[in-house]
Amino acid sequence: MKKLFLSLAVVSAVALTSCGGKTETVEATEAQEGAATSEGAAAYTVDAATSTVNWKGGKTYEDINKPEDGHYGVVKLKEGTVSLMDGKLESGKFIADFTTFESKDLDADAESKGKLDGHLKSADFLDVEKFPTAEFEITSAKTIEGQDYNTEISGNLNFRGVPKNVTFKANVNVDGDVVSIKSEEFAINRQDFGIVFSAGKGSIIKDEVLLQIDLAAKTATAVAQ
Repeated sequence: MKKLFLSLAVVSAVALTSCGGKTETVEATEAQEGAATSEGAAAYTVDAATSTVNWKGGKTYEDINKPEDGHYGVVKLKEGTVSLMDGKLESGKFIADFTTFESKDLDADAESKGKLDGHLKSADFLDVEKFPTAEFEITSAKTIEGQDYNTEISGNLNFRGVPKNVTFKANVNVDGDVVSIKSEEFAINRQDFGIVFSAGKGSIIKDEVLLQIDLAAKTATAVAQ
């Protein structure tokens, strides 16, 4: 079981794709000033009950005959707001609650799931006791025409106390009192945020962690109903 536990050591905060996918790692640069909100912009409050960050992590082996391995799961959003001007995303900030971090592929094996989730929440990885939340603040949002996604979002990801600016694409849609933001699957490098744990014993934890944001937010009027 100890060997299994170590082999399950992968990290954080993604839609289901193969562990060997070709998702490129986004560049993590210095944090920037948050985007301003225009007078008259429509404000929406994040619906924490339905908003998540999906994650996926994996590992390879020194023995090239062994297939890649990995796990996936979710982190719930705690709170946040986004603002739109003329139906276009303009600014926003939301917070992920890492106390809710869990793997989902091991739901049928409670013992292994508990050990994996406990290790990933430890100081080796997420250090949830010290950093119970992570924050993302939009620094720019650009409309994209004629592509699979309609918006390019840049923002400061403050993860494990390390703020870095990252950019990804998303579809931003407004339906009545609700705005949805669903990002592409994108990858961050865990070492950019101070996660350097190495499993050893013939396995190599990937630096790339795949993320996918699935957010819903409602107008103040809708939230009050």
